[in-house]
Order: sequence, then structure tokens, then C-alpha cells
Amino acid sequence: MTRGEFERLAERYRLGKCTQEEIAFVEEWMKVNGGADEEDSLVFESETEAARIEDEVWDSIRYEAGLSGKKSWWRSPEWLWGSVAACLVLIISCMFFFEYSLPAESKSVLAGLEASNTSVNRQRIALPDSSIVILAEGASIIVSEGYGYQTRTVSLKGEAFFEIRPNPKIPFLVYSGDLVTEVLGTSFAIKPEAGKKTIEVSVTTGKVSVYSSEKDRNQRRRGVIITPNQKAVYDTESKTIREDLVDDPKMVEPNIPTFDFSFDETPVKTVLVALRKSYGMEIVVSNPELNDCTFTGNLNGFDLFKQLSYICNTVGAQYEVRGTTIFLIGNGCGSSL
Repeated sequence: MTRGEFERLAERYRLGKCTQEEIAFVEEWMKVNGGADEEDSLVFESETEAARIEDEVWDSIRYEAGLSGKKSWWRSPEWLWGSVAACLVLIISCMFFFEYSLPAESKSVLAGLEASNTSVNRQRIALPDSSIVILAEGASIIVSEGYGYQTRTVSLKGEAFFEIRPNPKIPFLVYSGDLVTEVLGTSFAIKPEAGKKTIEVSVTTGKVSVYSSEKDRNQRRRGVIITPNQKAVYDTESKTIREDLVDDPKMVEPNIPTFDFSFDETPVKTVLVALRKSYGMEIVVSNPELNDCTFTGNLNGFDLFKQLSYICNTVGAQYEVRGTTIFLIGNGCGSSL
């Protein structure tokens, strides 16, 4: 084996990508060259300490194998190889068992592994890039072996909420059956509807692209881009995707002062501007005369749809949701429809 081959083998072993034969070879090499007891162990005060020692151990391995001119500050061969063996045992143990050793409320999962939530509470999972997944009861996620190289790909079964660490160069993809969610923002939720053959993707912040992994006869994919307070509903039978508003829209500009929603003889046009900005959605007035009607009232503390109901009752209009857009329909200023 050449030096380059050994270097690549050592790196694959560190990343957990060796075959069983390669693992056996490395461990036998460790026994012959290190003479360490397999039951040796190390206890680290923190993950940072463990990572630092791991890097120094691998520097020493490369030095002893003649692959590097730089040797770690560890000088004692016995201590060195005992630590090397212990650190490698620690790494391998993490690769296969780390997800089971952490408290139920917070776990980490490495590339190539599956994490499942068998409890009745939601389970917080940390991905290799520090992105967070919160699994609902009975949900599970598999992290691809190549996670973080060209893409960050996971497969999801069940319901989960995602908080993704931004990285425009390495897209984040979630596969839910044949539905693909590609992250263009930061946080979103995926929820298979109970008793229905649909999957719902809703956005909290940023935006996501939702599309089918299957192509049509023209080699095109069905897909939509959704933003905060919007959701995409995918029918797993018809393979269709429709856009809609979430059931309970939240403000995307939470720092707007509450007095902005207390109005006194204010034109409806001005009221709607505040709502559009607060919720980040499109509100269309079908009859321009409605814009000049005035509204007096305090809308603080009410959800969006209740706020719209109060406005419509005052000016003799009604609202309806069409996809991701809200329409106000009326004859103008108190006239009956």
C-alpha cells in the first residue's frame, strides 16, 4: 500500500466510509503498530475537546506512518497509541450508536444513519451541519452518506419541522416519498395528512421549492415555490401540487408596534398595506372603491382572518382565499353584496 492509498484509507475510516474489510485492516494495523487494548477509553469534557484531540491523534497517525513531517505534541508511544485506539473506538461507536446515547430531548445523527422518534414527545435532532430537525411522534429521518459534499440530502417518514443552516453552495433536500422539498430559506414543516394521501409543506421563514421527483412526458417536474404563511399540498395519488395559505398565518414582521393595528377613520387601503407588510402576503381588492372606505377599530390581538372579518363587516365586503392570495369583494362602503 502506497502512502497516498493509506492516507485515503485513514480518511475514509475517520469518516466512517470504509468497507468491513478495510475496517478490519485498519484495526489490525492498529493492534500491530500500537499494541493498545481495545477496551481503552477516553472521557472528554466537551465535544470541542473531543474534536481537538481527534485531530491531534490523526496527525500522530500520519506522522508514524511516514505521511507527515509534523508530529503531535504527544511524545509517549504507549500513551499515544492507547489514545489512538481509544479515540478510534470512540469514533466508531459514535457512528453506530451515538443517536441512542444522548438524552431523549436532544440527539445528533451522523451521515448514513437513521434517527427515529419512538416517544410521544417531539424529538430534536442535530444534523452534521448543525441544522435542526424536530421529529413528531413516530417520525424518522435518514441522513445520506454523502451529506455535506455536493448536497445535504435526507429522507423523511412522518412529520417534522426543519431549521436549516444556510449554505447556498450546498443545497438542502428532503425526500418524502416522491415529493422533494429544496430549501431556499431557513425553516419549514413537512406533514403527511392523517387519513389522507397528501403531504403538506408549510414555510415559517425564507422560502422553499416543492416539487415531484417524477417527470412528466415533457421531462418537466410539477413544482411550486412557497414563502412564509404559504403551504404546498401534494396529492400522492394524482401527483399534483396546489398552493394555499396556512390555516393560521403568523406575522413575518413581528417588530411592528401594536398601535399600527389600531385605526381611526383610516382608509381601507392603508389598513391593508399594514396587513400585507405584517403577514407577507398578497391581498387584492377587486373593487377599487373599497380602498377609499374608512375603518375604525382595534385589530390587535386577533389573527389575520378575524382581522379581515372585522374590516369586511365594516365596509360591506367579504373576503375569500384563492390559493395563496386573499381577495376582498364588495360594492363599496357599507353597500350590501
